[in-house]
Amino acid sequence: MSTGPIRWGIISAARIARRSVGPGIHKARNGVLRAVASRSLERAREFAAELEIPRAYGPYEALLADPEIDAVYIPLPTSLHHEWVIAAARAGKHVLVDKPFAVDATEAVEMVDACRAAGVQLLEGFMYRYDPKHARLRELVADGAIGDLRQINTAFCFPITRDPANVRLSTELAGGALGDLGTYCVSVSRLHMGGEPRRLAARMTDDPEFGVDFDGNALLEFEGDRAAMVAFSFTTSRRHFLELVGTEGTLRVDRHVLAPGESTSIEIQTVGGTVTELFPPFDSYQAEVENLGDAIRGEAAPLVDGDEAIRQMRVLDAVRASARRGKWVALQS
Repeated sequence: MSTGPIRWGIISAARIARRSVGPGIHKARNGVLRAVASRSLERAREFAAELEIPRAYGPYEALLADPEIDAVYIPLPTSLHHEWVIAAARAGKHVLVDKPFAVDATEAVEMVDACRAAGVQLLEGFMYRYDPKHARLRELVADGAIGDLRQINTAFCFPITRDPANVRLSTELAGGALGDLGTYCVSVSRLHMGGEPRRLAARMTDDPEFGVDFDGNALLEFEGDRAAMVAFSFTTSRRHFLELVGTEGTLRVDRHVLAPGESTSIEIQTVGGTVTELFPPFDSYQAEVENLGDAIRGEAAPLVDGDEAIRQMRVLDAVRASARRGKWVALQS
C-alpha cells in the first residue's frame, strides 16, 4: 500500500455512489477516488467522466486486480454483498459496504471472517452514525436532560414507485422495506438504548406482486423494561423521525438520517418548555470514508465494524422470524 492517501475504487455505478459516497471520497482528507467498475463498461466510463475518476473497468474482477487500489466501496444490491465483500477481501482490499450488511447473520459472519483472515478493514455504511447530532443526543441522555430514557419511537417511511426495475422491490436481490428503511430504525434504537434487545415482536406485510416486505412494525424490548417502537414502510405517507422519551422529557429529531447539505435540529421538550438546538449541514458520507481510511492506517477503529454488523443482522433476522411466526422472539445475550 502507498504511504499517501487511501486509493479508492467503487464496485457498481449505483446512484448512491454517484450522488453521495463518490463525492464523499473526493472530499475526504485521507482518500482519493481512482477507479470505478460496472458490468457495463460504457456505464463505468460515463460514471468516471462525471466524477472525474481516472480509471473505468468493465468486470468487477478487473478493479479488484488493480494493485493501485487500496479500498473499495460496494453499493451493490444486498444479495451480492456476500460474494463481493469476500472477493474484495481475498484480493487484499479494505471494504466499505452499503447497508444492510448482508442477507442474514450467517452471511455476515462469513464476510467478517473473510476480512479478518485477509487482514483487511471492514466497515458497514451506516453513515448516520457519524452525524454530530447523534453524539449530542447521547450526551443529553447521559446528562439526564430528559430523566431516565424509557422509550424510543422512530419511523422511516415513504410511498415507493412500483417500478419492477427498482432493486428495492426485487426478491432475488433481497429487497424490501426492512432492509432499506427499517434497518436504520433498528440501528438507531440499539445505538441510543446502548445495547441489544432482549426480545422483540414484529409484523410485516409482503406485497403480492413483488413478494418483498412493503410495510412493517417492530417492538424491541431492552433491559430495564425499556422499549423501542419502529415503523418502516414503502406504502404509507412520508414519516422520518426519532423520539427519545424519558421520565422528564423528550428529545425529537426530524429526518434523523440525512443527505449531505441538509441542516437539522434537536428539540428538547421538558416541563419547562422546548429548547431547539440547530445543527449545520454535515457530510456523513465523507466522515465514514475518512473513518475507514484512519482505520487502515491504524489511527482509529472502524465505528461500525464487522462485529457490530453481525449484531445488527441478528436483530433483523429476529424481526423477520417474529413476523413469520406471529410471536415474540428472544435474542441471545
